[in-house]
Amino acid sequence: MRSAPAILPAGSATCHSAGFGGLVTLLLLLVVTGRAEVRLVQGPAVTVTGTNAVIHWVTDTPAGGRVRFGNAPGRWDQRAQGPVGTNHAVTLDRLKPGTMYHFTVGTARLPLATNSFATSGPGSFEPTATSGKTENPDGPQAARPPPARVTWGSLRTLEDHFDRHGADFRAASSEDYAGQAWTFLVRAIREGLPAKQDTAGVIRVFDPQAGAFAAYNPDGTTKTYFKPGRRGYFNDQPGDSVDLRSLDHFRPPQ
Repeated sequence: MRSAPAILPAGSATCHSAGFGGLVTLLLLLVVTGRAEVRLVQGPAVTVTGTNAVIHWVTDTPAGGRVRFGNAPGRWDQRAQGPVGTNHAVTLDRLKPGTMYHFTVGTARLPLATNSFATSGPGSFEPTATSGKTENPDGPQAARPPPARVTWGSLRTLEDHFDRHGADFRAASSEDYAGQAWTFLVRAIREGLPAKQDTAGVIRVFDPQAGAFAAYNPDGTTKTYFKPGRRGYFNDQPGDSVDLRSLDHFRPPQ
């Protein structure tokens, strides 16, 4: 349980406002109580080299940089740290080849934004020299998802879905939320996650480990993405089981 913010006695602000000692006291108070605010200015962006990745982002005030990461959205069981500053670059090394990683950047206490990337490796994700994208036998993949206007089926519904379900994946924005849904489909095709297809061609996908569920239009654009929180939800969905790896016509939009 987080401790309650410290409360200054009456008159303390006046007492400490004069002189350098007052400024130091105020700064210490902001740090101790967590009231200093850090905002994301740019990023996060990823530079992948083989099985290493460098995560870049910029904050408006100096802060320690921390990256939490893992192999499923919202399940960040590994971490790496960088020095205090505004221009952050944290290296993740000795990663698994041909693997999708999801991550969040921020400070030790405050997550600021999420993204994902894939490492390269034999028979898996290999970078191309011109587009910055990578190719995979299971389908196309990119270090950064395409914009929501490309990946989301009906943009007028995106904000509503983000408002209701964005917190399930700690999405920083509706754009981030749509990007995570696209990345989920890429991983579902690559790993052959449980999926169903109904008579209208809608594909429904479920990750039993992460508890994530998504529905996609026949063209691969996203209808919804959330965590049902109820056992048996996917089993109750309409459609017949399909192997996403065998559906050559069904691929994420680029």
